[in-house]
Amino acid sequence: MAGKKSAVKAAVPSTPKANHAKQAIDRPAETMDVDAPQESGIVGSSPRRRKSKKSKKAAENTDPSNVDEAYRAVELKQVSGGTLTHEAIVFSSDSSLFFLAKDNAVAVYNVENAEMVQSIAVDNKKQGDQAATIHAIVADPDQSRRGVYTFSADSRARLWDADTGRLIRQWRLPGGVAAYVVADPLRSNAFYCGMRQAPVKNQKPNMDKMRYTISRLTLAEDGSVETEPLFKMTGTVGLCVRGDSQWVAAYAKFRVVLAQVRGNGQVVEHSWRMIERVSALAFHPGEPVLAVGDWRGRIMFWHCVDIQLLGSEPTSDRRVTRNAHHWHAHRVNTIAFAESGTTMLSGGEEGVLVLWQLVTGARAFVPRLGSDVMGVAISPDQAHYAVTLRDNTVKVLAAATRSLVASLQGLTFADSSQPTHPRLARALQPNAFTTGLVVHPTTHHVVLNGEPGHLQVYSALSDRHVVSVEIASFNRTGGSQVAARQPHVDLVQYSSDGAWMATVDSRSEQDAECYLKFWNLDPATQKYRLATRIDAPHMGGGVSALAFQPPRAGQPLLCVTTGRAEACFRVWALQTRGTDHHFWTCRSTARYREQLPRAVAFSADGSTLAVAFGGAVTLWDPATCLAPAAVLVASAQTPALSGLAFVGESSYLAAWSSTRLDMWNLLTGSVWWTLAMPLVAVTVHPRIPLLAVAAYQTPSGPLDASLLLLSPESPNPL
Repeated sequence: MAGKKSAVKAAVPSTPKANHAKQAIDRPAETMDVDAPQESGIVGSSPRRRKSKKSKKAAENTDPSNVDEAYRAVELKQVSGGTLTHEAIVFSSDSSLFFLAKDNAVAVYNVENAEMVQSIAVDNKKQGDQAATIHAIVADPDQSRRGVYTFSADSRARLWDADTGRLIRQWRLPGGVAAYVVADPLRSNAFYCGMRQAPVKNQKPNMDKMRYTISRLTLAEDGSVETEPLFKMTGTVGLCVRGDSQWVAAYAKFRVVLAQVRGNGQVVEHSWRMIERVSALAFHPGEPVLAVGDWRGRIMFWHCVDIQLLGSEPTSDRRVTRNAHHWHAHRVNTIAFAESGTTMLSGGEEGVLVLWQLVTGARAFVPRLGSDVMGVAISPDQAHYAVTLRDNTVKVLAAATRSLVASLQGLTFADSSQPTHPRLARALQPNAFTTGLVVHPTTHHVVLNGEPGHLQVYSALSDRHVVSVEIASFNRTGGSQVAARQPHVDLVQYSSDGAWMATVDSRSEQDAECYLKFWNLDPATQKYRLATRIDAPHMGGGVSALAFQPPRAGQPLLCVTTGRAEACFRVWALQTRGTDHHFWTCRSTARYREQLPRAVAFSADGSTLAVAFGGAVTLWDPATCLAPAAVLVASAQTPALSGLAFVGESSYLAAWSSTRLDMWNLLTGSVWWTLAMPLVAVTVHPRIPLLAVAAYQTPSGPLDASLLLLSPESPNPL
């Protein structure tokens, strides 16, 4: 027996891609039960039993050459998505372009149509260091070229040509990582920024406070950098500089610092402790006024930017004259002034851009922007406003008419109304992306969760948002108070021809309200219209899995759902009345040993339905569903399965849990091989016998995930 085990091990070469193979157990190929491995490893079929004719036929259907060609066709084309609005928009000096920091690249867009004209990223081979996330971008004030400065997490500043994407010059910052960068209004090569220092340790987990040294940087043409520290701040920082470059203001939570920067390098620091938390700062371009926005929705004008008023010595909590501009009901996220100083722009959680006429006191509004306003920028020619929204959207407005000129939307954060603090968001919504990544069968767009009650359709090839589909409507409320009963789309699936879409949405974690909806594609408008709504498709809870049957000649289209708390699955059939009236009804209900079903899948020809009950895979005739035609159990120790999938058009069925993947050969009724390791996700190709497995390398290292491409014939990664 030991010799046979070693023979199986020899068939699994020890390669870097397959170093997880630690143990192999010899079992007959035709047996119905396979012992679970004692360690993370691979269980293969026995070499001492000759393959049957059916098994040989299955191997012929899965031609290795076809798999190799499919694997060679799998390559990384591009990375789509990314956060568009984590940094403020920057206009070019001639106002024809705007720049967005997108992870480790700068995306350059045309102002008139929001079309990308250039993507600038660090070339690792040429630069010799790893590309890092960009923390700040600043437009080059040089009118002779359209350039942009980038400040990255690799402690480097770079100057790029926005037209060609060429790197003009780079600097190594001696003080560390620069963030919250603002250009010096008087000198083209000088900047004010927060240089990140070591965080202040806190006894509570994940509560360390960041420290910044507000500094002035001078980037010389010879590559040298001059750093002039001004003052220090602790916590998240906001920074602004007055037009004469003599005053610098910064805030962090309840603290505001106003510093006078003199020509001899002396810095006079004035600080205030606030009762209300500060959320925005901006200097008036013509008056000695500092505008301070807070979480109560007020914009306070501080008449304090005057050396005669504050004096030449540092002060703390000095009384200054203030007057309030109050319209916002919630936190003010951004403040900006027009160059003339007669107009102020502000935005916050209401999703409304407010334009304040400071001379007359009148207000104008751009309402219904769709999400919280996080930032606003004014073009140098004062002709356009660029508004960044919390749902990863950028909108360019005409300043004269306040009309929409162009819109750019990225991937929307699922349930974006939730608080931005990661720990609080995880507590309120453990898994916002419940639909996973679903590919539309005809357009090949990616469909996934969007804002509450919506699905977002995204083109991964063009890296553009296509459309947002409302599945469940609700009353929107502003402010940080999250509605207790916001709808959430749990599942979505499409028929093989894309003519039908099935969705499941609920309104609470207990699934007190759950709806199964069938949508029909209108050929004229190419939009899905609701055809049937089924309230509470399963008793006592929601739906755990959903699948369409591939169409079969002469038979109605079927859809199967499994109950989350009800120990049964239901088969829904498409009915037609007349020529244009379509609706869905429950055709049958089936159970197996009063166990909860957790996954469902159809074979490529639609003749076989597989349903996972606990650790068992049951095979059914979808036309009748009277009793399971077969029950497949790997072993008594098999954990509860979470997913099923037929691998292409082959005779293999993949069944997996969070720790194990079993590959079944349905011609022999046996487990072909087993892969035991912590799994993240499994997906199969709809036609080619190929599957992709995302897995953790170790249970304790969730950040070290690997993507494995496998053939159903072998557990060895391709």
